[in-house]
Amino acid sequence: MSLRQTTLNIDLEQLRANFKAVALHGHPLSLCPVVKANAYGHGLTEVARTFSEAGAAYLAVALCEEGVALRKHGINTPILVLGPAPTDAYHYMIEHQLVPCISNIEQIELLARAAKNTAATYHLKIDTGMSRLGVSLSALNEVLKQLQAHPTLHMQGVLTHFANADLQDQKFNQHQIEGFKSALRTIHEAEFTPEIIHCSNSAATLDLQVADQTMLRPGLALYGINPLGPHPASIELQPAMHWHTSPLHIKAIPADTPVSYGGTWRAQKPTTLAILPVGYADGYRREFSNKATVLIQGRRAPVVGQICMDHTLVDITDIPGTKLDDEVVLLGQQQQEAITPWELASWAQTIPYEILCGISSRVKRTYTGTTSA
Repeated sequence: MSLRQTTLNIDLEQLRANFKAVALHGHPLSLCPVVKANAYGHGLTEVARTFSEAGAAYLAVALCEEGVALRKHGINTPILVLGPAPTDAYHYMIEHQLVPCISNIEQIELLARAAKNTAATYHLKIDTGMSRLGVSLSALNEVLKQLQAHPTLHMQGVLTHFANADLQDQKFNQHQIEGFKSALRTIHEAEFTPEIIHCSNSAATLDLQVADQTMLRPGLALYGINPLGPHPASIELQPAMHWHTSPLHIKAIPADTPVSYGGTWRAQKPTTLAILPVGYADGYRREFSNKATVLIQGRRAPVVGQICMDHTLVDITDIPGTKLDDEVVLLGQQQQEAITPWELASWAQTIPYEILCGISSRVKRTYTGTTSA
């Protein structure tokens, strides 16, 4: 049960439109939408089902638990687990038909042990410059020899991950592409025949051409946000998330009154405040204090004073007639104005990913559009 006014609405039709736009842009390559981290805050199960129905060839999660949750909700699309799994997770991957990414010899042995001499599918991850997960080029031959010792393990795919694609660092992008091509040559020389090749995240999907790919792995773009910056994308994308609330209380304060913790903002004149039932416990970040604006009646109202755990104060002096049942938009469109994830990120000096993933579970998610659930 949730009686709070603070709600996050997800437009599933817009997610489908974004999927179609990315798919057309990347044609004939298939899509593997990234739905990790609760589908970037949009809701794991509902979003995964939407992308599956739209034609996703694969879904990508970070955790085994995320994949198991999707299986328990009846989603049968192939699921790739991007992150390394704990030692006892490979049994669950096989049981629920999840496909692990392999980055080292230890993971090969864990997968083989869990498979118990039956067939098991994996994707081999290559580290071409991220220096995070994946087999380094120098260790690739040794890993391939170990894989050859387990003929029941099937290398369905090979992947890597771009470190600087969103920065449009073409020199480093090309360095990674060349490293990936070298790895693919070595893999084929060892007589492995992976049928799925993928490396492009959202930024690379929009900005790079990688000849060897058969599948794209977008995330942020599918949620309607241009990964290359706050300006319009090269294809039609629109955010699917609308975060809104309504005033909990409206009050007038005299001039020279300090507001919220620490008195970091002080009224310069008689001021009307709206107290909103949203705070940093909801993911409306403390860094927004005295920087952010919200939308009321299609106009911007500034956030004043420190954002609290459960409350945010805004100055509505210039929006007379504001009522307790007025919609207050924290993220999204209202009339001709819009607050974007990039704008919220700029106020917090971060990136849109962190804003979206940081909207907490106590914010009720609602959905427009249809699902099969």
